[in-house]
Amino acid sequence: MAEVRIEQLHTVPQMRRVEWLQMEIWGMGEAGAIPFPFLVASAHNGGRILGAYDGDDMIGFAYGFPATRDGQMIFYSHMAGVLPNAQRNAVGYALKLAQRELALGDGYRRMAWTFDPMQSVNAYFNLGKLGVEATRYFVNYYGDMIDELNRGLPSDRLEVDWFLDSPRVTDRVAGRRPAWPVDEIPLVLAVAGEEPRWTSPDLPDADLLRIEVPTSIAAVRERSLDAAIAWRLATREVFLAAFARGYVARDFVRHDGGGYFIFERRRIP
Repeated sequence: MAEVRIEQLHTVPQMRRVEWLQMEIWGMGEAGAIPFPFLVASAHNGGRILGAYDGDDMIGFAYGFPATRDGQMIFYSHMAGVLPNAQRNAVGYALKLAQRELALGDGYRRMAWTFDPMQSVNAYFNLGKLGVEATRYFVNYYGDMIDELNRGLPSDRLEVDWFLDSPRVTDRVAGRRPAWPVDEIPLVLAVAGEEPRWTSPDLPDADLLRIEVPTSIAAVRERSLDAAIAWRLATREVFLAAFARGYVARDFVRHDGGGYFIFERRRIP
């Protein structure tokens, strides 16, 4: 692949391509995609749409718009995706860094978006590489979804915050990561074959917690929908409990069989 080029999008043909990319990336029909007229209107009224190009071919995009959290203006990144055959070439990372620079140039200091916490690749990308953190979990956020990636499971989502110019984020995008004492952190939920296994009935009273998830919930779902639903319900329970107890999802550490979410108890001055 040639060097990827990131451009801000404005034209109708570009928005038609973004509409098509949505259907290709997520395996959705036209009914599930953001239609190009909406994208055009958004691009001319505060929204920001970026395209990733390999030569003249747009292979990925990122779309966001102004929003509010806690009475402050933030940038909300609603969608970002890359064609499957280009997903191993850091295209998504280039898009997010370009989106960060654009948002900072527009005066934003905080960006938010949601993702499925059972998608371990995305968990590592968001928490591990970009340095986001999370304190909010939404149950069945989009209702029943019919695209190939989400069909059959409740659409639970983790909403993350990306504090764009914080030391934490600056360190992550520079490749500097904390060295967590992983084996010493209490494990709350573990992978046991296809099923989740609770290691204790209650959350331990500890500054750090570990929650394990399998490498691919899609692979689990393909083998057993019941097991995939069990994972959804178990992770829902533990995330909601951890957030209610004042923990923050700080990182995601990969291993051969999946990975661990690292939760840290919020410090109150």
